[in-house]
Amino acid sequence: MLLFSLTAALVCAALLGLAVAWLRRTPDNALNLARQRYEAFVGDIDRRVGEGQLDAALAREEKTEAARALLSVEGTTEASPVDPRIGFTGAILIAVAALGLSILVGKPDLPDQPYAARLKGWGQTLMHAPETLEAKPAAAALQQLSTRYGDKPAYWLQLGQTQVIAGDYYQAAQSFRRVTQMAPDVAVGWSNLGEALTLLNKGQSNGEARSAFAEALTRDGDDLTALYYSARILTTDGRYEEARRLYTVVQSRLAPDDGRQETVAGELAALDRSAQTAATVQAQIGGMVAGLEARLAQNPEDPDGWARLLRSYRVLKNVEGEKRVLATLDRLYADRPAIARDIVQRADRPVGTQ
Repeated sequence: MLLFSLTAALVCAALLGLAVAWLRRTPDNALNLARQRYEAFVGDIDRRVGEGQLDAALAREEKTEAARALLSVEGTTEASPVDPRIGFTGAILIAVAALGLSILVGKPDLPDQPYAARLKGWGQTLMHAPETLEAKPAAAALQQLSTRYGDKPAYWLQLGQTQVIAGDYYQAAQSFRRVTQMAPDVAVGWSNLGEALTLLNKGQSNGEARSAFAEALTRDGDDLTALYYSARILTTDGRYEEARRLYTVVQSRLAPDDGRQETVAGELAALDRSAQTAATVQAQIGGMVAGLEARLAQNPEDPDGWARLLRSYRVLKNVEGEKRVLATLDRLYADRPAIARDIVQRADRPVGTQ
């Protein structure tokens, strides 16, 4: 009731503001028309003077009179102050209009329904027509049943899944943790926990989420949720062929008309783009590394070059190349270990921060 009244008052205040703005408006159309006529008049005078049809002194007088006429128009088009009585009358109208709207449209005779009463109604709906209940009310109603069903893993699993649909990812993760504690051998509890943690982290699977998916797959290698998110993790790690294999497994497990087929197809398309970009970058880095190696072979006294080469091998995940560089640094700077340490430290820094 209070919220409705405030909304009505704000709407009325906005209408009053529009009315005041209208009263204070400047009749720009009349002023623009006068200016256009003045410019046309002056242009005609200049033309007549140029053609010798009008004396220059007379022309100046005509322009002066026209300018005075234009100034008089501008003076009459200034915004006039609003009568204070308009504001007072408007304030009264706001109060009357708000009251009228609340009586005609609102329900002033109906008291606010306490949360407990709404919660009770949600619980009854959950029992008799759960399909008509939205996710958040359904999750709230399910939570009230914890004293009765809190010792059953299936209850926490259903609660967690409902909380995920409602967008309450933190609460969902808490529910799924209950499932993994009460039934650690059930794969779906682990995979749902990993999914909730991933959604909570804006789509990125942290260490705990990765561990949860791994736990699920050790219990059920066909758990689709764990397979799907494991494929996403592999894509993030740049292990594209392994990710493609898992996505293909998920596709084969889903029915052809399953809506999730479209999601997996989108992930595969994104994987192909990422793999192509990575291959291009790898080729560019590979070419740079070859040139850098040739240059260092001719001039080994180049600490900056060694730092770039070492960093490049790490980006390429070329362990053997990294080992060769470190061995060369130990040999080349055996009597200058401080330089070798500085090279390794610079290679550890992100590009552009050296």
